[in-house]
Amino acid sequence: MSRVWIFATLLMSGLSLAENFSVEQMPIGAEVTVPPTAKTVVPLGARVKLTSTDNPQTIRIVPVGNGSVFPSPIKLAIYDVHQDRVKYVEVAPNAPFLYSFKGLSTISIQPTLVKGGSDTAKGVRMEIESDKAVTVAR
Repeated sequence: MSRVWIFATLLMSGLSLAENFSVEQMPIGAEVTVPPTAKTVVPLGARVKLTSTDNPQTIRIVPVGNGSVFPSPIKLAIYDVHQDRVKYVEVAPNAPFLYSFKGLSTISIQPTLVKGGSDTAKGVRMEIESDKAVTVAR
């Protein structure tokens, strides 16, 4: 899928650039560049690639609920080629996690529930916001 197709689909669906963009709307293998005015929502268990478009660039990650479920803590697995190991971070709803890219690079992130999380937390999502446009791939 091309970026043009994804962008055209978003425009036709009536989404404004300031609203949340859900990764679930993207076909697997697609990528789209999301402006800094929009937030990207990722379901638990979904692995996404984020590519920086400017240097320096920082993303903000926080768990959010789906409207009927309150947010609960999530665990992130961050895969960065500039790191020796996978970085695991727990993120609480009221304490966003900030990640700064090392130059122009790509990272992969996969959110999961923290151990002992309740089944009611299945509606929790990861919300990503960037200070610059960021490319998201599924």
